[in-house]
Amino acid sequence: MMRLTILLVIMIGAITASCRTEVQKKQEASQLAQKRFQEIDLSQPDKYPLFDGCGELDNAANCFFEKLQEQVVLKLNDHHLQFEMSQRDSVMVQLLVDKKGNISYQGLQSDAVNDRERKIDSLLRVRLKHICKIEPAYKQNVPVNSSYLLPVILKPATVQPDGLSN
Repeated sequence: MMRLTILLVIMIGAITASCRTEVQKKQEASQLAQKRFQEIDLSQPDKYPLFDGCGELDNAANCFFEKLQEQVVLKLNDHHLQFEMSQRDSVMVQLLVDKKGNISYQGLQSDAVNDRERKIDSLLRVRLKHICKIEPAYKQNVPVNSSYLLPVILKPATVQPDGLSN
């Protein structure tokens, strides 16, 4: 009987110890996951979005920004501003590349506070509604939304002697 009691106490102790280690294992795993998550730099994608013609081995960030600038220029080139501009101006636009690879205009970097900026913002919303579709950015091998600031230079139209503007 004494042996049975001792054996029972040992078994209960072993079971209690193994249960405690399972709880401890879960806590350690949770702490490790939290630590790894905190180490992830969420401000930069692991892999920038890719346009056709930009290989992953090229300087992907530079190629991405060059092609993005080209796309914005193409969308704006054939449109004359519907308000007077006396000199060149530049604005910083916010563009979103969603996790499906669609590029869209999100707004000016600063809130449009005057009439001219509101008109520019309105124009950009129409002209840059959907720029194109590309390979999205990736973080930890998962496609993610990514946002970018891009400078856009606006040039005043010049009136030529024949009345045509360019």
